[in-house]
Amino acid sequence: MSDLKALDNSVERSPAVQDYWRGFCVATGLDPATPYQAWYFGDTAELAHELVELVLHGPKRATAGLSEFNDQMPQVKPVAGGYSVLTERDGTPRAVIRTTVLERRPFCEVDASFAWDEGEGDRTLADWKDGHRRFFTRELALLGRRFDEGMAVDLERFELLYPFDAALNPVGCGPRLLPCLLPGAMAASAALQSQYYARDHGFGVVFEAGRMADIAGFLARFDAGRDGVWVAVDGGHVQGTIVIDGGADDDPRRAQLRWFIVADGLRGQGMGRRLLEAATAFAGRRYERVHLGTFAGLDAARHLYEDFGFRKTLERPSTQWGPEVREQHWEWVR
Repeated sequence: MSDLKALDNSVERSPAVQDYWRGFCVATGLDPATPYQAWYFGDTAELAHELVELVLHGPKRATAGLSEFNDQMPQVKPVAGGYSVLTERDGTPRAVIRTTVLERRPFCEVDASFAWDEGEGDRTLADWKDGHRRFFTRELALLGRRFDEGMAVDLERFELLYPFDAALNPVGCGPRLLPCLLPGAMAASAALQSQYYARDHGFGVVFEAGRMADIAGFLARFDAGRDGVWVAVDGGHVQGTIVIDGGADDDPRRAQLRWFIVADGLRGQGMGRRLLEAATAFAGRRYERVHLGTFAGLDAARHLYEDFGFRKTLERPSTQWGPEVREQHWEWVR
């Protein structure tokens, strides 16, 4: 382990780092005792600054490291679903990210998609390999070793969660799906739902009042260890949401899928499928059953529910929200 000290890019949990983490947790309802890592990019102060700036104000949503080094340094080894405070090399906190996807591949098998998501240079695979070949060669030289293109690398994709203004404004990497209860996200979701259902289905203030009351109740009892929230963002705005509400029922084996909405500008681009995929993956690890309520006529959503294994269990007339609709209940069983 001592031989790897020069390659350790973790930082001390200084008061500044701890305060930064607590600020994020308080704003998002996350328990401050939730594990997190603190580290910087690269091997120089200049590179650390350049790359964290690319996360905050550019397209960088991935990073890569040599697997054998990660395996020997648990303080920086990426963790699926884990949180990290990104810092400058001197430990100044700059951002909070959450790891969303981890892969391990030989260097020679890294593909163009990952190079694009890493967001460095011209974002081509050739440029990615050239830059990382040089970086890994420098790291290995400190240990008196040579780089080999068959070496395994850990490929980590992540999402920027904090600061919130930067998280809401992804630059050059398309709309993002954030696994986090951002402040204001559920209020924005209520507005998206109220506007859509009023315009396309004749619902009015009765629906809006009920939706806002339900969301307020959820926020009051939100538990990040039990509940899941995913927020689609782009251009400074919330563009969609989906929630797995683990506290909606008395049965701890059962959860409710709620508040699934995608803004008009993102419809037809696969965001609804991405939201539902994230929610059902989360639910499948924690619950035996998931149920949802909807009504007849929402055909795009119905097709998605069917694709993900939901089955309709009930349909009946209802005037709960004003106009008469055919209320439906759907259920997924693990």
